[in-house]
Amino acid sequence: VQEIAKPQTDDPGDDEYSYGYRLWNAGFYPEAQQQLTLFVEKYPDHWRTTYGRNLLGRAYLDAGKPAEAAPWFLRNYQADKQAARAPDSLLYLAEAMIASNDTSRACIALAEFAETYPAIAAGRLSDQYEANRRKVTCN
Repeated sequence: VQEIAKPQTDDPGDDEYSYGYRLWNAGFYPEAQQQLTLFVEKYPDHWRTTYGRNLLGRAYLDAGKPAEAAPWFLRNYQADKQAARAPDSLLYLAEAMIASNDTSRACIALAEFAETYPAIAAGRLSDQYEANRRKVTCN
């Protein structure tokens, strides 16, 4: 963890997020969870907060803790459905539900993703969306 440098720019909120991202990217999930929690609590109105909540969910999901990840994904999606990482969070919520063997909620999240973000479901996140759909059987 000591090898991960914390940025020092004129945007302390961005520095806190970027440090959390670097920790997550290096696989230091517990440290990333702690850092990103600090960021979203200290900077709830920062432009990166949507990224922070989404990445916090990913830090839990990547650490094999889908039950801890799901509330962060849901919170990020519900906070602002037009935010930059809201679609990603809804799709990762489906992944967390799949990992938790909660097919019903996974299907709800996948259906809402396709309905709310049809262009993104067919574009930027299409591979991830299709991969998740193949993992579950929805009505």
